[in-house]
Amino acid sequence: MLSIVLPTYNEAENIPVLIPKLREVLRDIPHEIIIVDDNSPDETWRIGMEVSKDMEDVHVVRRVDKRGLSSAVIDGFLSAKGDVLAVMDADGQHDMNLLPDLYKAVIENKGFAVGSRYIEGGSVGEWDERRQLISRVATKMALALCKVKVKDPMSGFFALDRAVFEGALEKLNPKGFKILLDLLVHAPKGTSAMEIPFTFSTRLHGESKLSWKVQLDFLEYLYDVTIGRFIPLTFVKFCMVGTLGVGVHMAAYLSLARLLGGGEQLNVAGFSLAVIGATEVAIIFNFSLNNIWTFANQKLKGIGAIKGFGKYNVACILGAIANWAVSTFLFSRGWVELLAVFIGAITGVLWNYSMNRMITWRK
Repeated sequence: MLSIVLPTYNEAENIPVLIPKLREVLRDIPHEIIIVDDNSPDETWRIGMEVSKDMEDVHVVRRVDKRGLSSAVIDGFLSAKGDVLAVMDADGQHDMNLLPDLYKAVIENKGFAVGSRYIEGGSVGEWDERRQLISRVATKMALALCKVKVKDPMSGFFALDRAVFEGALEKLNPKGFKILLDLLVHAPKGTSAMEIPFTFSTRLHGESKLSWKVQLDFLEYLYDVTIGRFIPLTFVKFCMVGTLGVGVHMAAYLSLARLLGGGEQLNVAGFSLAVIGATEVAIIFNFSLNNIWTFANQKLKGIGAIKGFGKYNVACILGAIANWAVSTFLFSRGWVELLAVFIGAITGVLWNYSMNRMITWRK
């Protein structure tokens, strides 16, 4: 059986057009069509349910707590029954008439079958020069990482044997849009691949999902599967936020010192109060930025964010104490005050990351 996954987000206009055509193309192949929707604002999931209510071969998975094409495809594959798994965009840009060929290729080689834009007979269609350049550069970067080599590792139109998916599953990194690349990077050694040319078409309705965030996710993925094996990306981001937080901390200190000192030189007590106040300002800044960026895939919302902020403060309390103690000690020994503030702010970074990874944004 062929199980084809359609990851969707705001594709309500395309689903009623796509599903009947797709079923016709697959009429001679045992199949199931799985729409995996990320709780689209345009209610793609509802349209999918209405279109498929009398169709036993079409299923809808509505995800209310996850986002992202790669993770949607993985969830679709996990719910699939077929021995051949496939993925295709729901916007009409992929040539569904190639699905029988992709299915046949996987049955024969027990590996990958990729709809390729970059072999003879394939094309990127009407892409402008900027998008073509971005794609070429990204493709060259991606190929260096792949265990299984193909001309178009960034294709979103492919099929593979279930055993290949299951062999790679535990290593997959469900980030961003390039699930084929992730599978090619982590596929079992010796997996074969065949490419079938196709021309990338214009979408039927809606807007392209290729945004700056998608491009950033791709770069983060490249980091994750290279340097990230040794130094986690979340730690790098946490340190970057912490570095910005040091700037916020020092700016807050200068403001509070001016307020508390009234233009005069601070005594030790006044300095301590300014440092404590600046520390809390930096904590608020760091928590907010970490929540929306560093740990975006575990972003805390509503009551969860309030509880998380409480945990973040608790987790940082020893770091804050160390910050205060070190900077105050150095200042009392005659160190230049800004240098004392800077060294104190740096002291708690490793502690704060470790504790917050364990109690605030747990994996």
